[in-house]
Amino acid sequence: MTSPVHYVTVTAPDGEVVGYAWGDATDVEWMHRNASSPGAYKAGLGWYTKVREAHDRGLTPLGVLGLLSHEPGVGSVTEAPDVAALEELARVVTPADDRRLLAQLDRDDAEAWQELADAFDALTDEDRDVKWGGGHKSPSGAIHVPFPLYSKPLQRAVDALHGVGAVTPEHRWRHSPMPQAPSERGLRPADAVRAATAVVTAERMSDGEIAEAVGNGLLDAIATSLRAWYADPSTEEQLQADAKPGDQPQADAPPADQRQAGPGPSTAAQPQLPASHPEAPTRPMCRFCGGSPAADVAFRAHRGLVILMGFRKTAGPMCLTCGLAVYRALTTHTLAWGWWSPLSLFVFGPLTLVRNLLAVRKVNRLPAPGPGMLGPRYDPGVPVHRRPRAYIALVPVLWVLFMIVSGLSGGA
Repeated sequence: MTSPVHYVTVTAPDGEVVGYAWGDATDVEWMHRNASSPGAYKAGLGWYTKVREAHDRGLTPLGVLGLLSHEPGVGSVTEAPDVAALEELARVVTPADDRRLLAQLDRDDAEAWQELADAFDALTDEDRDVKWGGGHKSPSGAIHVPFPLYSKPLQRAVDALHGVGAVTPEHRWRHSPMPQAPSERGLRPADAVRAATAVVTAERMSDGEIAEAVGNGLLDAIATSLRAWYADPSTEEQLQADAKPGDQPQADAPPADQRQAGPGPSTAAQPQLPASHPEAPTRPMCRFCGGSPAADVAFRAHRGLVILMGFRKTAGPMCLTCGLAVYRALTTHTLAWGWWSPLSLFVFGPLTLVRNLLAVRKVNRLPAPGPGMLGPRYDPGVPVHRRPRAYIALVPVLWVLFMIVSGLSGGA
């Protein structure tokens, strides 16, 4: 039985979908988008760290997603029927992905394209019939690993793919399925770049990838597709239009001037999901409990230790309940320990108390918060004037008064 999951879509500033942060009832994870660029993949590693750090703070999975949804480039929290549906979404290849790969081809180098045509036209059946060496047993008993024997014309053809830019690090081939032999329609030009990158690069790690591509016709299909695109780039658009539904899911990324920054509905391609799509919060939510409404405030605490001093600040959107809890805790701390150095007594202690009083006025104007989604709500506890520790402040105050009275008496 599958269980619903929630996720947010993370988009880079240039509009490329980086990946998805998702969570179920117990845990939250990060999912890279398979067709993303190396830059997006690297950014996704940073998002993975951010997701785990938020979860390690004790937030619920849904709370982590809600918190992330307020960051620039992150869509609203969305529901998917199960992880498999999200994995299918992560496999979507967009026209923007295709354009990124086609941009790696060097159309201005006419000599390189002529070399590609000449190299593949010169291949014979003998070149395509790749023989293997090795595999024999040496006198010492060691068995030599078999290896393909590529002819010089075939090596020239492979080098020509490099020359036109068809072998590119912009395609993360290890995160994508290995290309298959072409159908009757042939390869789309962007898929030809993917296939060329995967086959040629994989040969360095596993002998025989090029031999297999030669044998099943994939290598010739790559060259045919690239040559057709060079002759008429509109062939890519035509092949996209002729592609049958289901051949390869497509979804375009929105132009940069149409993207939304910050919270809002995800602009990424969405699968046809029957589950509901919660609306993004329209007001700030409390950083502690996730309740709303919340006010963006900062509370401070100060501690004076004769010579050393300590400062503490807690800032961010806070609801009425959590805001009062933070205010009372930090103010009580300051009243108890914020006086034990000269500067603390006359400057930093009083200044901290005044700033907290101004900040709590914004919190007190809020109505009671709605249900929280990040976790338990803070308990405000009793007011400051009912906390015994707050009256430690009377010690330095009485001492100052004593010194003033003593000075006046001595002067008289």
